[in-house]
Amino acid sequence: MGKVLIAVSGTGGHVYPGIAVAEELVSRRADLSVLFATARGKRAVEWIRRAGFDVREVSLAGFARRPGISWLAFPFRLVAGALGSFALLWKESPQLVVGTGGYVSGPFVALATALGIPTLVLEQNARPGVATRLGSVFAREVHLADGSARAGLWRRGRAVVSGNPVRADVERGQRDRFLASHGLPSDRPLVLVIGGSQGARALTRATFDAARRLGPDPGFTLLVQTGESLAEEARAAAEDLPSWVHPVPFLNDMGDAYAAADVAVTRAGAMTLAELSAAGVPAILVPYPYAAADHQTDNARRHAEHDGAVVMPERELTGDALAATLQGIVGDAARRQAMADGARRAGALGARERIADACERWLG
Repeated sequence: MGKVLIAVSGTGGHVYPGIAVAEELVSRRADLSVLFATARGKRAVEWIRRAGFDVREVSLAGFARRPGISWLAFPFRLVAGALGSFALLWKESPQLVVGTGGYVSGPFVALATALGIPTLVLEQNARPGVATRLGSVFAREVHLADGSARAGLWRRGRAVVSGNPVRADVERGQRDRFLASHGLPSDRPLVLVIGGSQGARALTRATFDAARRLGPDPGFTLLVQTGESLAEEARAAAEDLPSWVHPVPFLNDMGDAYAAADVAVTRAGAMTLAELSAAGVPAILVPYPYAAADHQTDNARRHAEHDGAVVMPERELTGDALAATLQGIVGDAARRQAMADGARRAGALGARERIADACERWLG
């Protein structure tokens, strides 16, 4: 019986690629066990368990980008986290370790290599993060979503362009099931606003402002995932909005949500874009301007090159601008279809299978 350990940080952009690969592996091999490792106290634990996988929590924390008291404690936390990670690897003795980027991935990939365990690294973005650059020194293979990320690696010889692995449920979503479960009308286009697993205050505020400007009936329905941290603020702000606007804290049925969406308004995280591509959803992309190395702007630009999206920098995100852009896309069925085709061209089909193939080679 083989065992794979997948190390993920706390955001959906790191967790869901790991889940996608894990689902593909266990669908192929009944004798394979997949264990996840993530930072203690993160919501990632809930997502992983909901997907049906076991997870262990370790005391790892990222390095704060802004100077502060946490800088003094970081070396001690790093040592404690490394010891905990080493103990987990020693106890579980996996045959393969997969890191999906972020501050949890780096220590596991380095320590696994020291123990003689083969490692793979997945990089979702057009600009690799520090953990991936470090991982490229140790890993047997670094699987990139975009070939341009190769230039940012410290060691490029083991880089493979595979695309971003998307969960199977994203490709099998059902529109009618989603609309029925959320009490939404089936005879109107649906605009889905998603700020990522943490929500996005700027997106939510601009969307509500746009809704007020669009009036009592613009001809479509608006579903806004606010994120749980913004849920109370969004509920209070939504009291004076028209009935065609529906704020929700979090969506667990994202495969069905993508299938139901005619247009999405979203940040430009790499996994969100991969899922939009897999589902063929036209998008208005608002890159998060404070992402490391502004990588979301790079992600958005590359996605838009295929004509599947309109990019709106956050500095230009106003209620008026968003309302006008929504009307121009939602109200033009031919344009929506052309953008849906462009969104599909922007993705890399088969990424989940290619990465699972690589995992099986190293397991073998």
